[in-house]
Amino acid sequence: MNEPTPAHIVDYVRSAARFVRLVLDDAAIERVAMHLARTDAMVDGLRLMPLPHDAEPAEIFRPAPFPDTDPL
Repeated sequence: MNEPTPAHIVDYVRSAARFVRLVLDDAAIERVAMHLARTDAMVDGLRLMPLPHDAEPAEIFRPAPFPDTDPL
């Protein structure tokens, strides 16, 4: 059985939905909160990894320019 979603995450989802005027019923709020809690749990391992002081940040993604003509 799954453990209950932490109340602070449910509260956050409820507040964020209200802020953007997104109407969600309690079941939808619970589903969104469950996925957000799962994501939070996945990053826990990353939070615990030591990061050396000389680590370089990832490069900013820049998509390739869209070609003017179809190359085919």
